[in-house]
Amino acid sequence: MYHTKIPKLSPLPTTLAPSAILLPPLPAGAPSARALAGVDPCASLTPQALQQVIDKVAESLAKAESDVIANGTTGSYAAAAVYHRDYLAEVHQNLLFLQSWLKNLGLDTPFVTNATAAYNIHGYVREAVYPLHHARHWATISVVYHTSSDAFDSYNLTSEAIDLAEALGVQAGRCYMSTYFA
Repeated sequence: MYHTKIPKLSPLPTTLAPSAILLPPLPAGAPSARALAGVDPCASLTPQALQQVIDKVAESLAKAESDVIANGTTGSYAAAAVYHRDYLAEVHQNLLFLQSWLKNLGLDTPFVTNATAAYNIHGYVREAVYPLHHARHWATISVVYHTSSDAFDSYNLTSEAIDLAEALGVQAGRCYMSTYFA
């Protein structure tokens, strides 16, 4: 193991001058971030976009369930199949809650334009991506230890879900910001 001496840093000041935290004003006549993008980021926050993520997670979860049935008790690394499934189940449940919340408050149709809804999509998707990565990790372990084709399929489906969730989260963040910074 290599040891590197970390240089001692001088303590940071306890307060910053007000001018240090202020952003410079935008130049007069500067186009807004939304105008530069050319597309309203909120327009992509549709019920169908969220449903795509939910469906992909559900598809992956079904494969993970099959993996648990085959390997979750007697597999050489049975816990891998179980953890794989459990992370996907957590994400699925949380995304269904988000979908229900949006729908019950009428915040999802035809697309999200409410800052609170956009912020919540951004937050829920951010929190979904982390356990999706864990589910994918445990799928790899199950593939290796159990030669599980279900875990392999779930790995690929989870990867697709991550891509969809990341894209949705990016647009939700942009939508949220655009309600304040247009």
